[in-house]
Amino acid sequence: MKLELIYDVDKLVLEVVKRTVGSLGLEVESIQENSVKLSDDTEDKELRELAMALEPYGIIIEQGDETDLLVQIKILIKKYVRGEYDRNVSISKMLSETLGYSYSYLSNHFTSRTFMTIENFYVLIRIEKVKELLNDGQNTLSDIAYTLNFSSVPHLSGQFKKVTGLTITQYLKIRNNTIDTVN
Repeated sequence: MKLELIYDVDKLVLEVVKRTVGSLGLEVESIQENSVKLSDDTEDKELRELAMALEPYGIIIEQGDETDLLVQIKILIKKYVRGEYDRNVSISKMLSETLGYSYSYLSNHFTSRTFMTIENFYVLIRIEKVKELLNDGQNTLSDIAYTLNFSSVPHLSGQFKKVTGLTITQYLKIRNNTIDTVN
């Protein structure tokens, strides 16, 4: 029997981190999306243990301001896609105003560390949200295109095909066949 797994990557990673940190008995001040704040008296040995425990899950610990800026950019883009910022303001302006750097600096910083542009990352996050909304089955393509700032349904469809390699119809057919097989 083949089962289709639908999951929220952010929630999954957060849960893995919470459980791993807890199993090591580390004192945690806060755990948020893509960051963990440990108590100031955490020893280097404990950090190495945490890094080794998270490595099999593909989670890498990084420290420093540059990493923080990269993480902040990713978090802000995800929040922008979820509608937590005014969509009438461009993503470049929102990032610049929120982080206090020129968009050119942010773009160069992001690209040099991820080998992808901010725009490409933004498209990937929007397409993941499109899949989520399609799986929900509550929205029309027009609604999804409007909600996620695509200029039109054809633009949404083109971006979807470019990222996934499938048309939206093909994606829905595969998803529905998988769901029917499980049921």
